[in-house]
Amino acid sequence: MRSSNFVLVLLALFWITGCQEKFPVELAPEQSPAALEVKVVPAIDPSLIVDASIDTSGVSQAEEQTYPATFLVNGVKTDLGYSQSTFSYSRMLLNDKRFPISGSGKVIGYTGLDVGNARVNNVSLPKTSRSLRTYESFTPGLNAGASYMLVDQNDQPISDFTYGAGQQYRFRADGKGKVPTFELSIQSPEEITVVEPRAGSVAFRDEDLKIRWNGASGSTFRILISSFDPQSNIPVKPLLEVTVKEGTNSIVLPAGMLKGLQNRSAGRFLFSVISSNRIRTRVPGYSEDVLVQASSIHNVLLWLK
Repeated sequence: MRSSNFVLVLLALFWITGCQEKFPVELAPEQSPAALEVKVVPAIDPSLIVDASIDTSGVSQAEEQTYPATFLVNGVKTDLGYSQSTFSYSRMLLNDKRFPISGSGKVIGYTGLDVGNARVNNVSLPKTSRSLRTYESFTPGLNAGASYMLVDQNDQPISDFTYGAGQQYRFRADGKGKVPTFELSIQSPEEITVVEPRAGSVAFRDEDLKIRWNGASGSTFRILISSFDPQSNIPVKPLLEVTVKEGTNSIVLPAGMLKGLQNRSAGRFLFSVISSNRIRTRVPGYSEDVLVQASSIHNVLLWLK
C-alpha cells in the first residue's frame, strides 16, 4: 500500500479465535510436508495502538507486542494490476513500558522513547510525535511519544534514502537519559519480485496455486494472504500466514487452503510476499528485546474464483 496512508492491515478474522492456530491443509504432491507452515492470523484487539501495517512494516501486531522496540528498513512494492507503487521505509521505535497509555479502561500501548538524534547509515531519521492511532479511531491531538521514520515513495524522495538489496544498514542514535549512544546493524536480503501469477489475474480455488519469484530468500520468508476491499476504510484484512521453509524461488499453495479463505471483497485478495533478515538484540539502558529487520516486500493483488 502507499505508505502515506499506512493502511491498517493487521485486523484479523473475527470468526477466528486463539493465537497462530495451524490451518490443516493437504500439500501439493511435489512438496514435502515440511515445505510450508500455514497459520491463521490471530485475532487482535482493535483498541490497541497501531504504528504501521504489516504490508508496509513486515511486522505483525503479535510481533509488535513481543518486541516493543523495532528497527526496520524495508523496500516495498505493491501491484494491484491496475496500479503500482514502490517505496522505501525505515522506522526506529522504542516503546517505553514505564509509561503506559490507557484507553477503554485498559492499557492500549506505551509512550515512544526519545533517544536523541537518530540515523540510518548517514541519513537522518526524522523524530516525530506519534499521533494516537488505533483500529477504532485516529486522534491526531493526542501524543503517543517519539518515533523515528523515513519514507522514500515513488518519485518523491526524502533525503537520500532508498532501500537497496544486499546492503548493510546501521541504525545509530545519540542517546538520551538512561539510554546512551548505540548502534545496531542488519544486512538487507535480495530484492523479491513475484513473477507468477501476475497481479490482477484470476486464480481458482479448486486448483493449486503456484507462486514464483526472483531473488534469494532472507532468513525468514512469509506470504501473508489478506482480503482486499478498496472501498473500505480498512481495505486489507489478513487471513492466513504461510511460512516458506523449503523451496527455491517457487511454492505451490494447495487448493484446500484457498477453499478455506472466506469469500469477501468480491474475491479480491492481497498476497504479501515478505523476505526478511532479522536479529533479536538489546540496546544499552533499554530493558526489552529489540527486533532489527530488513525486508523486501512485494504485495500482489489476485482474484480468487
